Amino acid sequence: MFWSSAKIDSKDVNPEIRRIIWPQLKANGFSKFASRNAWRYGSDSIDVINLQSFNSYNASVLGVTTFSFSVNLACYLKYVPPQWPVKEKDGQLIPAEYDGQFRRHLQSSIPQAGDYKHKQGIGALDKKGRNLAVSMEDVAQQIPSALAWFARLTDKEEVLRILLEDDVDMNELWGFGRNPSPVRSYLAGYVALSLGQEKLALAKLGEAVQSKCFDAQFSTVEQALDRAVNVGA
Repeated sequence: MFWSSAKIDSKDVNPEIRRIIWPQLKANGFSKFASRNAWRYGSDSIDVINLQSFNSYNASVLGVTTFSFSVNLACYLKYVPPQWPVKEKDGQLIPAEYDGQFRRHLQSSIPQAGDYKHKQGIGALDKKGRNLAVSMEDVAQQIPSALAWFARLTDKEEVLRILLEDDVDMNELWGFGRNPSPVRSYLAGYVALSLGQEKLALAKLGEAVQSKCFDAQFSTVEQALDRAVNVGA
């Protein structure tokens, strides 16, 4: 989950991300980049990779430097009406990692040592920044795993199966609520609708309505169905 570089400023990490990670993502269809975010646009979804740094408070709580970072993945389903507005730029959606209906943290494969061996996913901290290169290489080696994770979620039938059957796995796939839960019903209803499974869609959206958790968006199944018109267009 965490990679560490003991550089004096996180801006020392950004050039290495651009040099090592971004070209690999570009070669695999990612087309929009910010300093710590990359987006890939598909017909039904937007893939997001975020390399998150930490403010001084969070770094202190986690016991790492502010220059450490976690690698976060998110899949944003365009055919599911969002629960809250998603940012746009130049007419293009740019969802944050936390906007994704499905999420994952990559785990560092660097062996743990010293004070950090008890912290799962914390890379060994080198106060002189000598582990920056190996940390970046660790991320680069895990990009194929991230791409396979995204590929799985391009299959709507698999997405629906996950929502109906699978438990949340905080190491592999999460963000879509426990089973059962109102958000799980919300998502399953719209995914089923996109697949033309109207009976299942109506049942799941009905559960979402009954939960009263989405009254700001809809209070009847008919209103929920109306929200699906032109979604993702």
